[in-house]
Amino acid sequence: MSDVTGAKVAKSLLLVAKRVEENKDYLCELDGEVGDGDHGVSMTIGMRAVTRAVNNLPDSVTPQAAFVAAADAYADEVGATIGPLYEAAFRAAAEAAKGKTNMNAIGDWAAVYEAMAVAIQVLGKAELGDKTLLDAFFPAVEHIKKLATGGGDLVSALESTAKCALDSAISTKDLVPQKGRAARLGDRAKGHQDAGATSLAIVLAGFAEAIKAG
Repeated sequence: MSDVTGAKVAKSLLLVAKRVEENKDYLCELDGEVGDGDHGVSMTIGMRAVTRAVNNLPDSVTPQAAFVAAADAYADEVGATIGPLYEAAFRAAAEAAKGKTNMNAIGDWAAVYEAMAVAIQVLGKAELGDKTLLDAFFPAVEHIKKLATGGGDLVSALESTAKCALDSAISTKDLVPQKGRAARLGDRAKGHQDAGATSLAIVLAGFAEAIKAG
C-alpha cells in the first residue's frame, strides 16, 4: 500500500462524495419512511460541494487541509440539520490529523473517526440508542480502536470498520428515535432503518474503497 498522503485523503473524499450521490435516492427513500425524505438530497448537496473544494487542492495538500476543505464545503452549502453535523465532523477530523504528513496507521484513522463521532455527538446532543447516525458511528469507532491496538493491515481494518457501521445501521430498525422529526412517531418508527446511520456507513465504505484503490 502506498502512503496515505493528504492527496490520497483528498482523493478518498472524492470517492466518498461519488458513493453518497449514487445512493441519493435510496437515502431519500429511507428518510421518507419516517422523516422529510430529503436526507439523500442534503448529503448530495454537501458532497458535491466537497468535490468542488477538493478538486482545487494541490498535490502537496496535507491530510488536515483536505478535511478542512470538506468542512468548509459543508458550512457553505448545506443548511439542513446534517450540514452543521458534517461540518463539525470534518473539522474535528482535521484537528485529529493535524501535523501528519500521512495516515498510514490504523490508529490515525481511529483517531479521526472518533473525533468525528464525538463532534457530532456534542453538536447534535444525541446518545447511543437514539436512532441517529451515531448508532452506526460509535460501534464503528470502537471496532477500529480495537484493531488499532493490535496492528495489522489498514485496508482490512477500514473495510471491516465500514461493515461494522453498515451492520449497525441496519440494526437501527429495532430502535425508537429520540431526535428529529422521526421522534414524533415513537414506536411507529420501529422497523425502519435510519437514513443518517446508513449514509454514515456509505461514507466509511467510501474511505475504505479509496484507500484500497490507492
